[in-house]
Amino acid sequence: MKEGKATILIVDDIASNIYALENLLAKENRTFLNATSGNEGLKIALSTKVDLIILDVMMPEMDGFEVANMLKSNKRTKDIPILFASAEMTEQKNIVKGLEEGAIDYLFKPLDPEITRAKVNVLLRLELQRKELIENNIALEKSSILINNCFDIICTIDADTLQFEEYNLAVNTLLGYTPEEIATNSLLFFLTPEDKERILHLSKLKQDKVSFETEICCKDGSFKWLHWNIAVKNGKWFCNARDITELKEAEQLKYYLSAVVKQSDDAIYLHDETGTIISWNLGAEKIYGYSENEALLMNMRDTVPPEIFEDTEILIKRILAGERIDNLETKRITKDGRRIDVLFSASLLTESDNADKSIAITERDITERKLADEEIKRLNENLQGNILQLESANKELESFSYSVSHDLRAPLRALNSYTQIIEDEFEQTMDPEAIKLLNNIKRNSHKMGVLIDDLLAFSRLGKQTVQKNTVHMKDLIESVYNELETPYTKGKLTIEKLPDIEADYNLLKQVVINLISNAVKYSSKNAAPVIHVGAYDENNQTVYFIKDNGVGFNMEYMDKLFGVFQRLHSNKEFEGTGVGLAIVSRIVAKHGGRVWAEAKVNEGAVFYFSLPKE
Repeated sequence: MKEGKATILIVDDIASNIYALENLLAKENRTFLNATSGNEGLKIALSTKVDLIILDVMMPEMDGFEVANMLKSNKRTKDIPILFASAEMTEQKNIVKGLEEGAIDYLFKPLDPEITRAKVNVLLRLELQRKELIENNIALEKSSILINNCFDIICTIDADTLQFEEYNLAVNTLLGYTPEEIATNSLLFFLTPEDKERILHLSKLKQDKVSFETEICCKDGSFKWLHWNIAVKNGKWFCNARDITELKEAEQLKYYLSAVVKQSDDAIYLHDETGTIISWNLGAEKIYGYSENEALLMNMRDTVPPEIFEDTEILIKRILAGERIDNLETKRITKDGRRIDVLFSASLLTESDNADKSIAITERDITERKLADEEIKRLNENLQGNILQLESANKELESFSYSVSHDLRAPLRALNSYTQIIEDEFEQTMDPEAIKLLNNIKRNSHKMGVLIDDLLAFSRLGKQTVQKNTVHMKDLIESVYNELETPYTKGKLTIEKLPDIEADYNLLKQVVINLISNAVKYSSKNAAPVIHVGAYDENNQTVYFIKDNGVGFNMEYMDKLFGVFQRLHSNKEFEGTGVGLAIVSRIVAKHGGRVWAEAKVNEGAVFYFSLPKE
């Protein structure tokens, strides 16, 4: 074994002895240090790296034994081998003492050149081996620390049985298994059924290097993806397995996103700094009419109308400078020359490993939406005009209704007065036919008065505001029914459990009065009239209904039911003005609800009205 470089310290109080030893032991790769006293030798040994000390035993002030004792008691110098140089005849008795003080061997004076060289050579080789062993142990310790602190799994596996032999702490960190659980199982135990068959096949190929990916079942039941790099030597697999689960998940997500982009109805494409298109999805094909192969030979400027070309150039520079553009409305040109409106979004993409830049663009065709918006705007303008006209007409109608109703009251009062005078003054002299005609005048005059009152009430509804409070519906129904004055026979009233509602009490009372009055009126010809009131919830509204077993009506005429002066029965059958249900419809509408009815002729009718829950 090659000795290598060595430093030898010679301590002797006689300079000629030092000179003789240096000449005897001189070699090209050896360096000599010398001291003529024990104190000087200690200083050199403590301040300089020394591989061997040759120490004279008998020296003044501090002999060799004292020097050896101090060297061996110091941490820095305790492992340096020591050779004692001693006079053979006079100092033989001190050999044992020297060995006890830490000497490796003795050189006896006068020195035998061959023995001296041999002993020094052996001791230097041993010291070199000791130092190499220490260095190797330190390196192994460092490697062990590195291996156990590594996030990758590092292990050895028997190539035939695939049994784990050695492994680092990452096995527990990544997979959750204890060392005992790893040691008692082969690699196959932790694989999915699909991977087991594949890895068994690989193990039989006897390759020098193997690389593969597997899913590993963790102790908690989850799965991780590992990438294995394996060197095969002497029947062993020397393995490095890296957790690539996040990478796999990212790849899967990238695949899904790529599929979404590819299938999107929006145009999604990339172009480089020069504008050359480098990707083109199906949405872009549908919107622009260019196939992917055609688009990849184009520049994005080919789709830009000339009049906005300069603006587009400025926009591209802003994007390349890092600005993000979101939902900018602009124009584009398709393959067939059509101009379309698009919603433009773009952002800058930069590759991490180079300075290349590209721009990711998303464009949504909003041409139809723009046309629809313009049509809606036009319709809204028309609607606004119609609303103004309708409001004006309603005001005129309300004013007309009020005026007519008000103006009719004066002649009607005069008619009533004159009729009463005739009755008071001439009843005794009138024949039966005259009396009959007079009564007809009185009856029709009363009917006209009721009609005028209803017309006034209907006209006032347009101006009346809704003042909402909690209304107890069951109490309201019973109160209206009990207080109702009618010439018709009241039937039996049954009421389900009714929820309370937020509404204008007075207006809602008018709704109930009109509907209950109708139910009583139109069921009065039934031998056993019954009126039933109930409620249910529907679409965040409360629906109330009033059902009777009266004459009903033909559903063909349903559209006329809630109009002013619309009646489905003659006055000979049932008296009425044709305004009551119109009032009901208007009041319910002012509350944000609606009114409707269901009926069959001679089988009764059900009237519904809905009010929003608040």
